[in-house]
Amino acid sequence: MKKLLSTCLILLGLSPTLRANNIQVNNVTLTGQNVTSHFSIVNFDVNWDHSWRTSSNEANYDGAWVFVKYRKANSSLWQHATINYATGGTAAACGNTEPTGSTLQTASDGKGIWIYRNANGSGNVTFSGAGLRWNYGTDGVLDNDSVEVRVYAVELVYCTQGAFSLGTGGTENFYFRNGNNTSPFQVTSENAISIGSGSGNLYYTGGAGDGLGPVPAAFPKGYKAFWVMKHEFSQQLYADFLNTLDATRATTRNMGIPGTANNFVPTNPERALGSFSGTDFLALLDWMAMRPMTELEYEKAARGYNIAPVPNEYAWGNTTISSTYAVFNAGTANETPQQGNATYYLYPTYLNRPARCGTWARDTSLTREHAGASYYGVLELSGNISEYCVTVGNTFGRAYTGLHGDGNLDNNGDANVTNWSGGSVGVRGGSYGDAFNQLMVSDRYYANAINNTTRSASCGGRGVRTAE
Repeated sequence: MKKLLSTCLILLGLSPTLRANNIQVNNVTLTGQNVTSHFSIVNFDVNWDHSWRTSSNEANYDGAWVFVKYRKANSSLWQHATINYATGGTAAACGNTEPTGSTLQTASDGKGIWIYRNANGSGNVTFSGAGLRWNYGTDGVLDNDSVEVRVYAVELVYCTQGAFSLGTGGTENFYFRNGNNTSPFQVTSENAISIGSGSGNLYYTGGAGDGLGPVPAAFPKGYKAFWVMKHEFSQQLYADFLNTLDATRATTRNMGIPGTANNFVPTNPERALGSFSGTDFLALLDWMAMRPMTELEYEKAARGYNIAPVPNEYAWGNTTISSTYAVFNAGTANETPQQGNATYYLYPTYLNRPARCGTWARDTSLTREHAGASYYGVLELSGNISEYCVTVGNTFGRAYTGLHGDGNLDNNGDANVTNWSGGSVGVRGGSYGDAFNQLMVSDRYYANAINNTTRSASCGGRGVRTAE
C-alpha cells in the first residue's frame, strides 16, 4: 500500500493558545501493513485542554471520539475507515496501541474509538503514540492502492447510567410531568413509557407534539449511559465535513461556509454553527458515526441522575441567568465574554449571534453557573445555539431506535440510517435569539418544531454515542 499521509485537525478554534475546547490531532502516520490480513496501523497523538476524571460527586469523565477517513488516489470522496473490533473493545484485544495514562476502547461497529483518562485527574492531557488497526481490506482497499488518511476527534462527556427527572414543576412551556399534575416524571429504566394524564404516566400537552405515545422501549430515554459532545457543532467542524464530500454533495449540504469543493474555509471557525436544517444535522452525525440526542437525553445530560430538579432551572442547575452582550477578542479563538453566562434575546443589548464554543468555560470560571456547564460538564446546553433533539411528540420521533451512523452518506448527501428522519427533530435549550425562559432545561416550546429542509440561523446541536 502506497501511503499519502495527511493530518486533519478537528478544532473548535485553530489557535494553539485557545484556553478551552482545543482538541488537536497530530503526527498521523500509516505503518505496519499486513498483506496477509489486509490491515495497517493508523498512528496519531491527541491532546485537549481542561480534561477530567473523578470518582466522587458526578463520578464521570471526559474523553474524545476519534474516527478515521480515507480516500484512494484520484478520488475526491473520503470514506469511513473500519477499526478492528474484538470482544470487549479493549486496545490489546483489537490490536490497537493504548497511550500511557489512557483507556482506548473501540466501538463494536468499528466506526471509531473512545479515548479517555484511565485514572482520576484534571487538567490538559496529551496522549501520544496511539495506534489503530485499520482493516482496509474490509473497506475494499487493495494492498497496492495509494491512499490518504485523516484522523478526526471531538471532545465528549460521559453521562453515567441512572434514574433522573423529566420536568421541574415550574412554569416552563409544555414541560414533561407525572400525569397531568405538576410533579416531575421519573425515568427509571429504558423500558417503554406510557403516555397519559393518569399518575405514573408521562404526560405532555399537544402544544409541543401530538400528545400521544407510548415512547417505545427502543427509543433512547437517557437512563442508560451515553457519551455526548462537550461542545456544540462549530463552523470548523462543519467545514471539515464539507471538505470530505464531492462537489455535488458538498453543494447540497453547505449552508454558507465560504470556499469551493475540498477547500471550504469558515469565517469564524471557533463559533458554534447554526443555520442547520434537520437533514443537514442528521447528515453530519451520520458522517461522524454518531447519532442524534433525544429530548429525554437532553434533560439527563443537563440535570444529571438522582438530582432533584429546580423549578425553572437552566443547564447549570439554578435559575440565575445574565446576558452576555459584549465580548473581548471578538472573532478570534480567544473570544471571552465581558459579562454574563449565556446568550439570549434581551433587546436592545444582546449579542445577536452565536458565541465561541466553550466561551464561558474559561480559566476563571469557578462554578457551573459561570462556565455555563451542566451537571456532567457539558457546555452551552442552555443558550448560544438551539439543540436539535429527537422529539417524542410525533410518530417519526417515536420510531427512532438510537442506531448510529455508518460514516457514509447516500448519493444525495443525506443520512442513510434506518428511522432517522428530519421530521423527527425539534429543538431544546434555546439560543441567542430566544427569550430567557426558552433556555430553561425543561422548556419544550419548540420541542416539536420540525425543520426538515428549511435552515434556521439559530438551530444547531451536537452528537451522542451510546456507551458500551
